[in-house]
Amino acid sequence: MMNNRSTLEILVFATNIHSTEQINRVLEKLLIHPGIKQANFDLEDIDKILRVVSCGITEKEVEEILQTLNIQCLALV
Repeated sequence: MMNNRSTLEILVFATNIHSTEQINRVLEKLLIHPGIKQANFDLEDIDKILRVVSCGITEKEVEEILQTLNIQCLALV
């Protein structure tokens, strides 16, 4: 029997985030999207990593959300 629930994915991005204030703005914007279940940053990483646990949202959509906040991001493979 097939399960009709969507599969969760982890999307990983390099960003130009550099402050807690930016993180808070980004998380506020991301977490209202129904396709985003969780998001977190790793500012200690050289690429200022953003991890998004998603269900039905594409990398492109996440990039577009961040662009509205003037945040650069690049999906990592």
